[in-house]
Amino acid sequence: MILVKDVKNTHETLGELNRLIMAEDCKILNMVPSSLSDPFIDICYFLECDDDAAKRAIEAIKKFGFSKSVTIIEIPSDDLALAPFFPLIVGGRRAVIMREPMYNGLFKGFRKRLGIGATKVFLRLVGIDAGKEAYESLSNIVKNLDVVNALKTLFMIGQSFGFCFLESLKVEDNAIIVSLIENWEGATMRNEYSSPQCFFTKGIIEGFLEAMTGEQWDAEEVECLAMGSNRCTFIIQRKP
Repeated sequence: MILVKDVKNTHETLGELNRLIMAEDCKILNMVPSSLSDPFIDICYFLECDDDAAKRAIEAIKKFGFSKSVTIIEIPSDDLALAPFFPLIVGGRRAVIMREPMYNGLFKGFRKRLGIGATKVFLRLVGIDAGKEAYESLSNIVKNLDVVNALKTLFMIGQSFGFCFLESLKVEDNAIIVSLIENWEGATMRNEYSSPQCFFTKGIIEGFLEAMTGEQWDAEEVECLAMGSNRCTFIIQRKP
């Protein structure tokens, strides 16, 4: 893997750079840019070649002026292919990718250490704070939307980040009914409980709507993967 820094971000430059690397008997398996829109970017190349070919490619890149800084990135295992860019930026803000084993440990760890009762209260309150923060970060996008479409936007963004899949969102009898497929929270405890367990998700919904409307809301979970349902469904209403 080599890292090429400060490359002019044009189709012509990137095309010439790729041809130059391949001309040194290096097969490009993948290339990951640090940005899609910045005028100058760093590029991480995953190559299939021997060390001598990689060194020739580096010298050629420097010789022809594509970049003044090209380095070989050492990886601790041949089974890993990791981009070195930090931090990860999504929508102009830092993001962190958390794989299932880690967030599984979080949700189950809270229950193990605190018990169900305390976990229910704790995760909901933390979720409310997170939901308020989510609204603030999305306020420019949702400020002119009604509650239903603002919630839909929240869940569709969550879907793009892998939290859940929005199956349906509808209004019935002054309540908003949201059904989520594979909600990340419930999926960690699939079929392990006899009652709904998505306390953090409940809090996010309530906090988001409170920040948006200035009113108190209740998001009651009536279906949950943790209790054997096929989805996680919330009935969302203003509190009297």
